[in-house]
Amino acid sequence: MIGAIVNKELNTFFRSGVFISLSIAVIALLASAAALSAQRIATFERERMAAESTDREVWDNQGERNPHSAAHFSRYAFKPVSALVAFDPGVTDYAGLAVWMEAHSQNPAVFRRAEDLGDAGRIADLSPAWVLQYITPLFLFLILFGAVAGEREQGTLRQMAASGVTARALLFGKLTSAGAAIAAIIIPALLLSLWAAASASDNTALPDTLARMIGLFAAYAVYFVALAGIAIGVSALCREKRAALLALVGLWALSLVLAPRLAAGVATIAYPEANPAQLSRDLSAASNAFYQDDEYREQIEKAILEEYNVDSVEDLPVEYGAYTLQKSEEHAHPLFEAFYAGINDNHRNQEKVLHAFSIFSPVLALENLSAGLSGSDRHHQIAFAKAAEMHRRIIVKQLNDDYMFNAGDAGYGYSAGEALWSDVPDFEFVAPRFASLTTNYLFSVVVLAGYALFGVGFAAAMLRRAQGKVAA
Repeated sequence: MIGAIVNKELNTFFRSGVFISLSIAVIALLASAAALSAQRIATFERERMAAESTDREVWDNQGERNPHSAAHFSRYAFKPVSALVAFDPGVTDYAGLAVWMEAHSQNPAVFRRAEDLGDAGRIADLSPAWVLQYITPLFLFLILFGAVAGEREQGTLRQMAASGVTARALLFGKLTSAGAAIAAIIIPALLLSLWAAASASDNTALPDTLARMIGLFAAYAVYFVALAGIAIGVSALCREKRAALLALVGLWALSLVLAPRLAAGVATIAYPEANPAQLSRDLSAASNAFYQDDEYREQIEKAILEEYNVDSVEDLPVEYGAYTLQKSEEHAHPLFEAFYAGINDNHRNQEKVLHAFSIFSPVLALENLSAGLSGSDRHHQIAFAKAAEMHRRIIVKQLNDDYMFNAGDAGYGYSAGEALWSDVPDFEFVAPRFASLTTNYLFSVVVLAGYALFGVGFAAAMLRRAQGKVAA
């Protein structure tokens, strides 16, 4: 029975000029998004590799200088971009792709591509994920608005009820045919976009890429099941196809277009971003806190005198100035961590607002999960920033230690050269496994699953209602 319904529905789809036209439009849009995304990844990789090579060359050839002066000159940490970012760029264009690992300061990421794109940024934002999240639901609604209302108008719904076709069989037949029709369009385009992205990047940057890809397929499948169920339910609720079409287009506009914009506006009003000038002052205060803490400086002086069993800093066998420079770094570490924790807490609160709105707009839940699986969300950016900071601390300590133990009588006049510079390691970043971040996405998973259950349940209830009415 279900097989016959599926076969009939698929024949109806593929004989429909509207379905064919919409399919071609969606495929063309997905292909364009995939091409732009592949170009994006290729550009990212070329720029990153060139920048890393130049940074290494400039660092190694800086000439002789004091190691701490070199620590201020310092190096950059460049974020590798995973192939999955081509599918869903997330915050990649807005979060920054490089961190200057300067002494005495934990700098924020810079080189935000969105700042350089201008009006072209809207086109550059086009991605396969955006098409699947916002355009494909409209496609689903446009091919399913007559799924039951059309049967009612033609009188076939009464005939199926009279012949013993149950609401359950009708539901699974309609869902299966809709899934098969959309899979025939989406899966090849999705595989093409992932292949294009992978071929454009020599660096996957994600240790669990395959698992993430499976997660993406599952997340979008659940999303489409939810929307297909809702579309079938609305079609069964309405007596005419025109009413079903208007209801579904209105639902798409309210839930998938207006609600996300409203949610973003409410989030930024409820938890506004801090003033950049104030942030700069707070970061500077953390950097200089050591020199305002007389008690701490007395403690470290006493500690090193006891360690070397001498009476004054002049008698120390190491360079005391370098020692204090390293201690100033360590003094600032918890202050930097508290500074960025405050910023992250504000962003986390904004995300909570978006989570609350995802109850009314499932695309918000999908956006969060999709960007997380693609390695392009805030949590992966934080992991990169933390890795860059840990590497900065390694570099600065290495340079300060060389200064402290090798300066001798030269003091600040001590200079190091290429032997030290070449010994400074390059920054290497491996993104965290998705399993280590899953708690950040549990609410989104629950929302999507809840919508899928609601969609199927709503469709089943409306189909039973519709069959009951035509049988009466």
